[in-house]
Amino acid sequence: MSQIIEYNENNAKDYEWFDGFAVIRFYANWCTPCIQNFPVFEQCANQMSTQYAALKFGKVNVDASPILTLRYNVYGLPSTLVFYRGQVVQRIAGVKSLGELQAIIQHAIQSHVTQD
Repeated sequence: MSQIIEYNENNAKDYEWFDGFAVIRFYANWCTPCIQNFPVFEQCANQMSTQYAALKFGKVNVDASPILTLRYNVYGLPSTLVFYRGQVVQRIAGVKSLGELQAIIQHAIQSHVTQD
């Protein structure tokens, strides 16, 4: 079972300096689609963390972390960013189904693993 870590300006280096893939969901407590779709993100994290050892999942509250929100140009919610070795390699805008989310993340991983 994957742990989804709450990130903010104080601990963002944990995923920014991670030598692997990090899937970070930007959300707000007032965002209804963010709250309603979060169980899908949790299910994705639980399933994919068993497939990939160098994969971590996290979330960032945009109201509590405005610097991170601006740094990564997050304007719509929910927004999910896939990082590889600290660089954004994929942006996922809006609500996605479990299958869509997994397919996008897997494609991002496979695209960058084959380049190394």
